[in-house]
Amino acid sequence: MAQFGCCGPRCACRVTAGPGVTVSGNGSSGAPYVVAADGATVTCDQVRPCISAGDGAAYDDTTGVVSARPSTDAGNSLDFGTDGGLLVPPPPAAEPTALQAGDTNTVDTTVAGAGTAADPFVVSAAVILDPAPPQGGTNLIGTGPEGLFLECADVRGCISAGDGAAYDPDTGVVSARPSTDAGNALAFGTDGGLLVTPAEAGEPTALQAGDTTSVDTTVAGTGTAADPYVVSAAVILDPTPPAGGANLLTSGPNGLYLECADVRGCISAGDGAAYDETTGVVSARPSTDAGNALAFGTDGGLLVMPTGGGEPTALQAGDTGTVDTTVSGAGTAADPYVVSADVIVAPEDNGLEATADGLLVAPSDDAGNRLEFGADGRLFVPPVPPLETGCGLQGEGTTASPLAAFPIAGSQAWTDDWDCDPVANSTLKCDPTSGALWTPPEHSSAAATVQQSHPVAGLAFTNTGGAVLVSNDAWSEGTYTADSLTDCRGISFSCRFTGHLEITWTANATFDVGYAIQIDGGSLAVRLCHSVLAAGSASHQRWSFGVSEGAVVGPHTGKSVRVYPAIRVTAGTATVNQWITDTDLIAITR
Repeated sequence: MAQFGCCGPRCACRVTAGPGVTVSGNGSSGAPYVVAADGATVTCDQVRPCISAGDGAAYDDTTGVVSARPSTDAGNSLDFGTDGGLLVPPPPAAEPTALQAGDTNTVDTTVAGAGTAADPFVVSAAVILDPAPPQGGTNLIGTGPEGLFLECADVRGCISAGDGAAYDPDTGVVSARPSTDAGNALAFGTDGGLLVTPAEAGEPTALQAGDTTSVDTTVAGTGTAADPYVVSAAVILDPTPPAGGANLLTSGPNGLYLECADVRGCISAGDGAAYDETTGVVSARPSTDAGNALAFGTDGGLLVMPTGGGEPTALQAGDTGTVDTTVSGAGTAADPYVVSADVIVAPEDNGLEATADGLLVAPSDDAGNRLEFGADGRLFVPPVPPLETGCGLQGEGTTASPLAAFPIAGSQAWTDDWDCDPVANSTLKCDPTSGALWTPPEHSSAAATVQQSHPVAGLAFTNTGGAVLVSNDAWSEGTYTADSLTDCRGISFSCRFTGHLEITWTANATFDVGYAIQIDGGSLAVRLCHSVLAAGSASHQRWSFGVSEGAVVGPHTGKSVRVYPAIRVTAGTATVNQWITDTDLIAITR
């Protein structure tokens, strides 16, 4: 952070450089202040481990706070304001301070504006990345739209001090390094702090911050003694580098840093290489396989001894479980290596033998052996002669003609007639005593007769216009409940309703009687059973008549048939004295 106060012939001016900012010049027209934000050029051989406070800075190793340390020399006008910021009291008003941009090899600084209240100075800075670092390495720092970045794929070594800083490799101390250019007002006091001697007075200078993609510059204050300008700049670190890796640069209370331990995770060894994670050393890794001629020479380099003029190559036999390998000879032109191999045949009986002409598989000479060679020279087993079969069996017991049961009705899927589980419901069994197949009776049946006396005595009907029920409550029912006889077979179900009717009618009466039948809760359908035509005399008679219903019911399915006494009178009057129904039910499994 750099702080500006009033500058001119009648006002002492004091400028202090903070982290990331370099200030040169004395504020006069001949040597104007030059404010620049330092960037960093990092090459592979420059990074080292730690940072500590030096001249012009105070560091509290207990709290980790780094603060500016003004000199205690007499005449130093740099002090702390009531708000804790660095303060240079404004001098009497004078002509505006001249301000111009000053570039370094790491920062390109731009100054715009006239330095007045209406047109204040705008100081901005952009980090310059060296395309060809002086040590001949590659600059590892990149700049993107989000700021500076450094990724695992780019980093190898360490970091050291650059412009505006001095680094002592023996103590690890980094201190501020004032420029030796003529007119530089920045120096060290007798107490080792940064010192800016009072300058001539002038009126307050207008000042405005200018940012770049790599440096964030901030200006606070109004430029008065009570509220001096405070110019600070912070390096911007890219949170999402363009290559997709993690930015290894870190900003801490003492500045940017990158340690060797952070970099080593970016390096790994592959084939032919060895990597020591503790020291970060990558070295060649010769194979430990027998006969490898690659080694390290006395100078630490890779060494392959020439074969033409050196000693003969070592060669030895390697056996497996199936091949016995032999090596003979000395490996010279006069006595070359001879490699031979014999197939190993297991000592157990396996049909395989080694002969002078090669491996041999031959059928046994034992009596009854059916293994022989076919016409194509391959092993062949002749088919077994046909077997004699008994009742219900046919076939020869071969693949082409297997033994099989011979049902006279042929094959049929189980689900054609029932959906039984063959394992749970099959009745075919093997008798453990005789070994014979047998099956218990498969089918079952049920029959019942029920008589229903309908409470309809003395009901008279005249000109009904159509069939009407003698009584809505007077019905007879034939019902088969699902799985009553079996839980897997279909059922042949039938029922017959026989009506016994006593009826009286007037002369010339015309009427029909029968049953209104209802199947599985459906609509009623009248079935005519008996009729009396016109032109007859009055009469009183008894009749018997009937209706029936039959159906094939699938497994797990019920059946319900209801009948209601019905009558239709088109002339005269008919009176029902009694109506009795006999219901016959028959159920037989399929």
